[in-house]
Amino acid sequence: MSKFVAAPIALAFAISQACGQAVAVHPEADAPSEVRTVDARTIVFEGREPLPLGPTYGRGSGAQFVFTGDLPEGDAPSDVVFTPDGSKIIIAHRESRNLIIWDAATRAFLGEVPISGGAQGVDITPDGTTAVVANVDNDSISIVDLGTLSEVAVIPAPENPGVVRISPAGDVAAVSLTYSSQLAIVDIATGSIVRTISNIGYSATMSFSPEPPAVSLQFSQFSFIDDDRVINVDGFANQAQIINVRTGAVTRLTIPANGRDVSVSLDGSKAAVTHASSTRRITVIDLASETIDATWTAPEDLWGEITLNTDGTRAVVAVLNASRVVDLTTGTFGSALSTASVNEMLTTYDGQYALCVGYYGSLINFSTGALVANTNFQVSTEFGAVSPVDHRAAMCSTTFGDDLVVVGTNGAAGGVQSFQLSGPLPEGDRCRTIAISQDGTVAAGVSILSDSLAVIDTATGSVTGIAPLGQRPSAVAITPDGSKAVVGNLDSTFATVVDLATATSAHVPISTRAGAVAISPDGHYAYLGVVASGDGVWRVDLNTNTVAGAKILTGDMGGVGYSYSQTSEIKLSNSGAILAVAGSFTNNVSLINTATWSLITNVPVGNFPTALAFSPDDTRLYVANRNGDNVSVIGLSGTPSVIATIAVGDSPWHIIDDGAGGLWVNNWGNSSVARYSTITGALLGSVTTPNLPVGLHLLGNRLLVANGLSTTTLGGAGGYSHTEDGRLSVIDTATYTIVDTIDLGAAPSALAVGGNVAALAAPEADGAVIVALGGPCNQADFAEPYGTLNFFDVQVFLGLFSAHDAAADLNADVSFDFFDVQLFLNLFSAGCP
Repeated sequence: MSKFVAAPIALAFAISQACGQAVAVHPEADAPSEVRTVDARTIVFEGREPLPLGPTYGRGSGAQFVFTGDLPEGDAPSDVVFTPDGSKIIIAHRESRNLIIWDAATRAFLGEVPISGGAQGVDITPDGTTAVVANVDNDSISIVDLGTLSEVAVIPAPENPGVVRISPAGDVAAVSLTYSSQLAIVDIATGSIVRTISNIGYSATMSFSPEPPAVSLQFSQFSFIDDDRVINVDGFANQAQIINVRTGAVTRLTIPANGRDVSVSLDGSKAAVTHASSTRRITVIDLASETIDATWTAPEDLWGEITLNTDGTRAVVAVLNASRVVDLTTGTFGSALSTASVNEMLTTYDGQYALCVGYYGSLINFSTGALVANTNFQVSTEFGAVSPVDHRAAMCSTTFGDDLVVVGTNGAAGGVQSFQLSGPLPEGDRCRTIAISQDGTVAAGVSILSDSLAVIDTATGSVTGIAPLGQRPSAVAITPDGSKAVVGNLDSTFATVVDLATATSAHVPISTRAGAVAISPDGHYAYLGVVASGDGVWRVDLNTNTVAGAKILTGDMGGVGYSYSQTSEIKLSNSGAILAVAGSFTNNVSLINTATWSLITNVPVGNFPTALAFSPDDTRLYVANRNGDNVSVIGLSGTPSVIATIAVGDSPWHIIDDGAGGLWVNNWGNSSVARYSTITGALLGSVTTPNLPVGLHLLGNRLLVANGLSTTTLGGAGGYSHTEDGRLSVIDTATYTIVDTIDLGAAPSALAVGGNVAALAAPEADGAVIVALGGPCNQADFAEPYGTLNFFDVQVFLGLFSAHDAAADLNADVSFDFFDVQLFLNLFSAGCP
């Protein structure tokens, strides 16, 4: 089994995909931030409709949404094109609803054009003055003046406009209306639809990566043949459709099943259609006569993508994880070339080479049939464009990152010219993980697609700095003094230590796939779990930012599913003496002595251990076994071993020992949290949450539960839509009831609590929600109003202590003695932050 491959899931047509994934994988392989206040009003997330935000919990409580990037953003790139002179690269972004313009040679940021809808497709007139944009989410077409960088017209266009192609004459644009099966012809000068042509079929594919999460939406392509005609493949009707955009006349050629892609030769004389999967055909069409020239059979299943040389005599076609050159005059197929999987095929401006858009970015010489260069190796790209005047191409990624890869396409000399985000720095794309200081004054939000950390002042709800990280940053933790954050980077060979006062980064070499982080109670060491090249834990000295000792090998960790594709957990005991590691793929827990930096033992546990929690006195370790629907209890007083197994709900995740005889468990698969007896294992109470729970925190007699759901739909009457529901539910631990709810306005992926503040990562809103809880500031803050320690707190504590109430057992040793009083006095003397 592969442990940690962040492969997207391909979905098509009418679908709904929520961010609740339970797939386990293990690899071997400068302006101030935008602050939006959350109360009873509504806010507009960038690129989204207004989202309602509801009430907040606790006396004096409040909440803020904090945008973790900086405008303009480049979110969800969906199409890319060069200007006709090759000087600029223009990228359409669906989520940030804009066009971002780059200098093709220097990759300098040149400007942004805000668009009224989700910019899905874009093309440019031959004179370079105007762009036409298809907006998939609000059924409209935009006309853009590229001189003034402004949207000058918005045209209603029913049912999912997806692809735009402009006639070589430059006067009209053809736009696919996907779910009404029409082709709209737009007069660019007047900004109006002059004709719609019916019964023109298209296909659409949605790819979903649950980790960031990210969605890529792609529609089948069509091409202009000349000033007047376009050719489209209708895979449902088994037709190649040649459409006259001036008259609306359609020539419908019957072709074999599974028509997938079409390419037109540079001279406009020939077109070729691929028939994917087991159909294994290529149909060659003479465009002058609008007749079928030949149908050739491939030696293996076709992937679909195809591109032609100048005169249409040769093609390059994609097969599974490879490509082949085809002589279209004889039907002879060349040997398979190792290009890896290909998402789009493009022909260079001079007709010499085929560019395979994907991970390799392979260049294939049409004449020799040889693979002459691999230009990419940076990130798997999904679509691209070639310069119309020189050997340069631009390719974009969406599900693996909002990335732009610019490459040279000059044969064997081709290669990467730049690898960057599709929007200008700084960006804050997909704030997926978050940590908060112990006093709750500073939070660190980690954005997995923009590889950045936003330092958040929780009192003002502002971003005070953005620090660069490694590729695909994941887990984050803050030192006890609140001065540093430590981040594990899944696709880089280093961990990153961020100075939170200056937002500067220091990279510490370890190995790839660092997906879990813990920090010692004294802040001296950080521990990072890695899941490649020998699963184990690195120790980093935070005083010197160097590795301290060898990596300790453990059980096999990896991606363990749940919402937003989580990683096997590592956990420090409360004293910091023991580090526990969940070996999800070896069904064991590794225990490490942090003082001697040595492995104590590997303890066999249940089926697929994922999450861990120590009892308050460190005598027990609880292990959530996701596939076993139970919790293993490891006794630590003697030789570590499993002393009990507690049956729980479906796919248990987070666990908390409340120190009062109860174990709280996030039964993720049931959308519920439940409390079980730590003595008998009996169920004591359960609460169903509105959505999938993604984080728990116990705060006095309240359990905070972050929960949410995100759904993206493609198809049907609604066309394309995206919705989110996110809440912080407050549960009374005595009555097992939800007593308050904070409507977050966006689906959360993680919860962190420090002092009286909760911080929640909201990846699809590109930000974090900061909630002032208004509850006790520490364990000595017994009396309302919270946030001030005075005589009334002493009075309540003494009353509870005399009554032997569990709330007065501050050190959770199940006894009421001098140590509880001493702890109360220490906390009372420290005061509230």
